[in-house]
Amino acid sequence: MIRYADDYVACFQFSKDAEQFMQAMKVRLNVYHLEVAPEKTKLFEFGLVAQSKAKSRGERTATFDFLGFTHYCSRSRDGKRFRMKRKTISKRFTAKLTGYKDWLKANRTLPIAEIMKITAAKLRGHFAYYGVTDNSKSISNFSYQVLQTLLKWLNRRGKRGCYTWEKINKLLSLFPLPKPRIMVNLLSF
Repeated sequence: MIRYADDYVACFQFSKDAEQFMQAMKVRLNVYHLEVAPEKTKLFEFGLVAQSKAKSRGERTATFDFLGFTHYCSRSRDGKRFRMKRKTISKRFTAKLTGYKDWLKANRTLPIAEIMKITAAKLRGHFAYYGVTDNSKSISNFSYQVLQTLLKWLNRRGKRGCYTWEKINKLLSLFPLPKPRIMVNLLSF
């Protein structure tokens, strides 16, 4: 079982055990006048066996969202071992990027040093949470999108096109932004 606050994922080797657990959980929650949220609760096959079964049926293996990540079945780099991998949930990615755009739009008149300082803090926070094993593509894309947004809104401060990539690179040498990197290695657990 993987638990965080009131969210959890329970994993079973056999479907019979999973079904019994689901039934017992509903009974237990009912004692306290609570019920299972049907939109957040489901039974599905996941793992090495599920991956091969889905492949033989010509389907994709099920995925699940938990704590801001989409968990999916995959293989190790050498292709020999099963691995569960994670990536940022696309809705969360979009929401975080939209939040940054809205913040920058509202605060584009701040001094550039302040904008860069806050942008760096926002990126550090994003990398600290989403910088987990196998999610490097997503955090790199987020960093790139933030930089694109920054260029767009800095260009709206003055005459059009006053910031080119060359000027942005000079700005980044004065006020460096953190590079996307994996902060948590989930393979060592």
